[in-house]
Amino acid sequence: MKSKNKHPRPNGEAYPQSPTTLPPAASRSERYVRDPAPARANVEIIRSTDGGALRTFNGGLMHENGWFASRKARRLLHWQGAAQRDFLIRAEVEFSVVRMASEAVRFEFTGPGGKEVYTADVELVDPDGTVTIVEIKRDKRDLSDPVYRAKLARVKQICDELGMRFRIVFRDEIWVSILHRRNVTLFASRAFTAVRPEHHHRLDNHRAKVSKLTSFGELADAIEPNDRRYGEAIVQALTVARKIEIDLTRPLFDATEVTMH
Repeated sequence: MKSKNKHPRPNGEAYPQSPTTLPPAASRSERYVRDPAPARANVEIIRSTDGGALRTFNGGLMHENGWFASRKARRLLHWQGAAQRDFLIRAEVEFSVVRMASEAVRFEFTGPGGKEVYTADVELVDPDGTVTIVEIKRDKRDLSDPVYRAKLARVKQICDELGMRFRIVFRDEIWVSILHRRNVTLFASRAFTAVRPEHHHRLDNHRAKVSKLTSFGELADAIEPNDRRYGEAIVQALTVARKIEIDLTRPLFDATEVTMH
């Protein structure tokens, strides 16, 4: 699918960096862009031009809702329910996720009963530009309505036709273990740690000496030799930035292997 403008779109091209806010003069009509339907004339995909949410709720819901400051998205991401919040935190640290958005893509299409509308919980972008649409559920009871299941099946069919992926993720699939959750939450909390040019230079020098593989402790000391805790925080921030890859499902020690990119 090709778009006629420079806004994010689900094809093989990289996403451009989106501003966190609209210019003051922007009107409501400028906030959204409709992608032309490439495969079916009765399908429209609507996106926020600034990467923000198409729908938000501040209170007034039966479940938790709020905002998550994402370094990868370069903006606040809205979440509805603890499962969606946890999924966003994990995606923030996952090396396989380049960009992400929340509540930012809406599908409008014709179903058996007429016009249908579906807003994706999360959109992920892989390193190769592949887009994955994610629907997050608490458990299988959330899919008990056959009409709703049929609607999701139609969304999946549309994604297949457009070269996108569609996934349903249940709450108990997000974390491998409590250790995994604690590690990811810690790393995500360090996403905005100040990483200065000399830290990037030291990372490059260390990679030149040892190739791509090193240990967590050695890298922290190499990046910031005068302050181990600061060095660890920098390594954690660089993991979010996809400069470092590390298996966070396992215990984290000084000797834990990391890959530098």
